[in-house]
Amino acid sequence: MSMLRKGTSSLWELLLESGLSVVAGGGGGGGGAATLKSGLLLRHHHQQQQQQTEGRLAMAADWAEIRRLAADFQRAQFASTVQRLSDRNCVEIVAKLIADKQLDVIYTLDGKEYITPAQIAKEIRDELYVHGGRINVVDLQHILNVDLTHIESKANDIVKSNRDIQLVLGQLIDETYLNQMAEEVNDRLQEAGHVTMAELCKLYDLPCDFLTEELSRRIGRIINGQMDTYDRGVIFTDAFVAQHKARIRGLFSAITRPTPVSSLISQYKFQEHLLYSFLEEFISNGRLNGAVIGGRQDKAVYVPDIYSRTQNNWVDSFYKQNSYLEFDTLSRLGIPDPINYIKKRYKSASMITLKAVCVSHTIVDQVEASVEEAIRSGMWVDIQPLLPSSFSVEDASILLQQLMRTMNKQSDSWIFDDTIVVSEQFINSCAAIFDPMMQHKAEQEMQNNHAHVLTEEDLKQAAIIAESMISVKKDKREDRKKKTSDGSGSTRAGGGGNAREIRTKKHKKRGKRDEDSDEEMPITGKHRPKAVIFMPKEEIESILKNHNQDCPEELISELAEHLIRRLNKSYQEVLHSVFTSTASSTSGANRKKTVKELQEEVSQFHNNIRLFEKGARLFADDTQVQLEKHLLKTICTDISNLLFNFMAGDLMMSVETYTSITSELRLKMLAKLAEESRGPLLKLHNSLNGKCIEEFLSILDGVTDVCGIMLKKIDKKKERQVLFQHRQALLEQVKTSEDPALVLHLTSVLLFQLSSHHMLHAPGRCVPQIISFLNGKIPEDQYKLLVKYQGLVVKQLIGQHRKGKGDEDSGEYSNIEKEGESEGEAARKELQELTPFVKDLVLKPRKTSVTEE
Repeated sequence: MSMLRKGTSSLWELLLESGLSVVAGGGGGGGGAATLKSGLLLRHHHQQQQQQTEGRLAMAADWAEIRRLAADFQRAQFASTVQRLSDRNCVEIVAKLIADKQLDVIYTLDGKEYITPAQIAKEIRDELYVHGGRINVVDLQHILNVDLTHIESKANDIVKSNRDIQLVLGQLIDETYLNQMAEEVNDRLQEAGHVTMAELCKLYDLPCDFLTEELSRRIGRIINGQMDTYDRGVIFTDAFVAQHKARIRGLFSAITRPTPVSSLISQYKFQEHLLYSFLEEFISNGRLNGAVIGGRQDKAVYVPDIYSRTQNNWVDSFYKQNSYLEFDTLSRLGIPDPINYIKKRYKSASMITLKAVCVSHTIVDQVEASVEEAIRSGMWVDIQPLLPSSFSVEDASILLQQLMRTMNKQSDSWIFDDTIVVSEQFINSCAAIFDPMMQHKAEQEMQNNHAHVLTEEDLKQAAIIAESMISVKKDKREDRKKKTSDGSGSTRAGGGGNAREIRTKKHKKRGKRDEDSDEEMPITGKHRPKAVIFMPKEEIESILKNHNQDCPEELISELAEHLIRRLNKSYQEVLHSVFTSTASSTSGANRKKTVKELQEEVSQFHNNIRLFEKGARLFADDTQVQLEKHLLKTICTDISNLLFNFMAGDLMMSVETYTSITSELRLKMLAKLAEESRGPLLKLHNSLNGKCIEEFLSILDGVTDVCGIMLKKIDKKKERQVLFQHRQALLEQVKTSEDPALVLHLTSVLLFQLSSHHMLHAPGRCVPQIISFLNGKIPEDQYKLLVKYQGLVVKQLIGQHRKGKGDEDSGEYSNIEKEGESEGEAARKELQELTPFVKDLVLKPRKTSVTEE
C-alpha cells in the first residue's frame, strides 16, 4: 500500500529497479494493481530459475526473499487505490518520460510492451545459453520481439565486455560452443586420422581463418593431434603421421628407376607436404639412397642411387667415345634438366653449349683446323660433314659463328649457307672469271647505245637537277603572278593588247599524271633511271657452276647473290673507263649534225610552231589551251630533243634518233653538261610541262644562243610556201586514208586551213571544236555533211567499244546489245558511202569560205 501511494513516478522507479516489464492495457480502477501483481509473479519466476542454476547451497536465503516478496504482494492486493490512471494516461506518461530522458525503455516490435536495455542484454545471454553457445543475431529479433538495431548494439556491448563471447559473421559464439566443437573435431580426427579445414568450414559454416585459429589454440588440450607446419589447413594424428612415414619409407625403398613424385601422391593418396618432409629426412639421414630432382614442384622426380650410378656410367662412356652429349638423349634417359646436369657433372671440362648438344674441344679443334686450312689455301669448306650426324644445321651454324669470333678470321672469309666457310681469295678468283666478259660487254654497249650508260655520279647529278627543277618552277610561278598583277600579257592576233589569264580545270585521273599540274615529278620510283646491271643472277650462277663443278648448289646460289652487286659496280667502272677512252679518241669533226644542219632543222621547227600558234589563237580559251599543250607535247618536245642531242654529242652521249629521247634521258644529259649550258636547257625541259607556247619560245631563244644557232624570222613568201607544203602533205594523207575517224580529222583540219588561211596542229579530241568553228565559214551543205559524218564516226567507235567489252566479259549479248551491233553495222555501211563525198570537200573544193562569195 505504501509503494502505490508514492505516486506514479515512484511506481516506475520501482519497476526500473526490479527490471520488470509494464503492460499498457486493462481498464478501471484495478489496472495498476493487476499489472503489479503479474509483474511480481514474473520476477519471482525468473529469480527462482536463477537460484536453481546457482546451486542448492543458497536455498535458505532464497526462501526468505520469497516470503518477503509474498508479504509485499499481499499488502499490494489489499491496499486501496489512491489514484486511478487510464491506459492512455499511462502511455502519455511513459512517452513524456522517454522524451525528457528520465526513462530509458525500448518499444517492442508489436508496440504493446516496453523493455529496458539491461533486460535485452540479459535475455540475449539467456538465449545464447539455451541455444548451446551459438545463435544468429537475426534469429534473436524474432525471439525477443525487439528491433534488430537494438539487438546488434547490445550484442556488440556483450562481446566487448565478455572475452568468452565472439561475434562471427552475425553470429554470437561463446567458449562453450567452441570447446564442444573442438571435442567433435577430435572425435572425427581420431576416427579418420586427419581432417582438413575445408571440410570443417563446410560442416560448421564458419570462416577458415577463424576456425584455424580457434582449433590451433585447442590442439594438445582438447584435440589430440598436430597441425601441418607447411599447410595449416590439415590436422593429423600421431598414428596417421607414423603410418604415412612407414608407407613412404617402404615405397621409396622399393623404387629402382626415376619416378615422378606427383604420380605417387595421386596413386597412394599421400599428403604432399608430409611426403616431401619425410623424403628430405630419409635422404639426409641416409635411410634412402637417392635424390629428388626438381624440388617441391609438379615435375619433381625421385631418382634412386642405383639408377643414377648406371645413368652416369652410360653418360660418361658416351661422352668419352663421341666427345659430345645430345640433350634429347639425356632426356630419354630420364634426366629432366640436361643442361644443368651437364654443368654439374662436368664442372672442370671445357664444353661449348649449343641449342641441342654440348660439344667438347676435341670436335671444335677438328673444325678449327679444317677452317684454317681452307682459308690458307684459298678454298672453301663445309663443316656439316665434319660434325656428327646428330648435329642440326642450326647447331653447326652456332658453332661456326663462335669459332670464327674466336679465330678472328671475319675479314679473310665469309660464311655461306650457315655452315660453309669461303675464303676471300676464292671469292676474288670467282669474280676474276667475269673480267673478260665485262670488258667485252662494256665495249659492245658503248657501240650500241652509249647514251644510256649510267654511273653512280649520274644518279647523284640527276637528284641535284630534280631539286633545282622545283626551285625553277617556283620562280616561274612567281614571275607569272607578277605579270598578272602588272596587267601585262601576250597580245593575241585580233584580240587587242589586253592580257588574258588562261584557266583550265584539273581532272584527276587514277594511274596517270595530271596534265594540268604545275608540279614536277621527282626522279624517284618509276621515274628513277635504272641502274646498269651487268648480268642476271641466273647467268652468274650458270657460269660459276661451270667453273666450280664440285661446289654445292646452295653455295653457288649464295655466292652469286654475294657477287652480283660487286660485279655491277665493277661493270660501271669498266663502262666509265671505256666511255672515257672513247670520248678522248673521238673528235668534234665526227659529230652527226653540223651547226648549219641543226640551224636549218631548228628554224623549220620554230617556224611551224609559230604558224600553228596563230591557228590556235582563233579558238576559245579552253580549246586554245588544249591545242598549245598538244604542241608542247609533240613538236616542241621534238625540237627540245634535237637540241639536247646536239649538246650531248660533245659528251659522246648522243643517240641515233633524237625522237627516242625520254624525259629521264634528258635529265641524265643535263647532269653531264657544263654549268653555263645546263641552266637554259633545264628551263627548256621544264617548259615542256607547262601550258604556254610563248613561254617555251622565249626560253628557246636563250637555248639557241647557247648552242650557237641564229633563228631567222619567216617572211610572207616563206610562210605561204610552208602553208602550201603543209596542205599538200595533208591532202596526200586524205587520199590514202580509209579510216573514217582519220578522214574526218584530216578533212576538218584542211577545211580550217582553207577557211582561215592558218595551219592547225590539233589532237583528235579537238575535232568537234574544229567542226563547230567551221559553222558559218563553209557552205551549209558541207557543214551538215561533216556533222552527219561525225555522228556516224562516233556511233562506230561506240559500237567497237561495246563489242570489245562484251568479248572480255562473257561473250553473251542481250537484245539491246544485238540492236546496238546492228546499228553499228548500218553506221559502217553509211560511212563507206559518205567517205568519198567527205574527201571531195578538200580534194575538189567548191568554195574556200562563205565570205569569198
